[in-house]
Amino acid sequence: ACEKCEVRGEYFCSVARMSYDKDIWTLLNAFDLFWTMHKSVKLFLVGGGDKRDVFEKYASNLASRKNIVFVGAQKNPYPYVAGAVAHILSSYGEGLPTVLIEASAVGKLNIASNCKYGPREILLDGRGGLLFEPGDVRALAKHMTDVYNNTVDVKKMIAESTKALKRFDSKEIIKEIKSLIS
Repeated sequence: ACEKCEVRGEYFCSVARMSYDKDIWTLLNAFDLFWTMHKSVKLFLVGGGDKRDVFEKYASNLASRKNIVFVGAQKNPYPYVAGAVAHILSSYGEGLPTVLIEASAVGKLNIASNCKYGPREILLDGRGGLLFEPGDVRALAKHMTDVYNNTVDVKKMIAESTKALKRFDSKEIIKEIKSLIS
């Protein structure tokens, strides 16, 4: 568990801005479905945003409401991510979802929507994390269940993801830019 952030027990974590484009609805509904079989597990949502109150109100009506924790924006979300069963990103769209890179950097498996741009590339077409179609509550809940029950090779995916982090190193990027200019 995460000592610095006083998190106890098993949990999934999502670091995202609380806005509609991050599709927090799918995440909440998938967790509620997952929770029916795993009532001791929690969901921590890390992030601020102008729709936080809307999502909190929605979550308050779910059966799993007591296991959903909105922690707000954090200067350092990494202790939450590092202690989680997995990190989840449920966006409808992304550009460069840096949070997936950061979760990989702390050795955490990512489960992400296969939205246009970003997650598929960062998660190596699914070799470095699990992908689901945007808005697919059942697929996300199944991925959560598979990870929680160890029916997927989490260690192998984390190893793939971690190994691939070198491509985001500034020295590698500068080499690529110089190569393009030449």
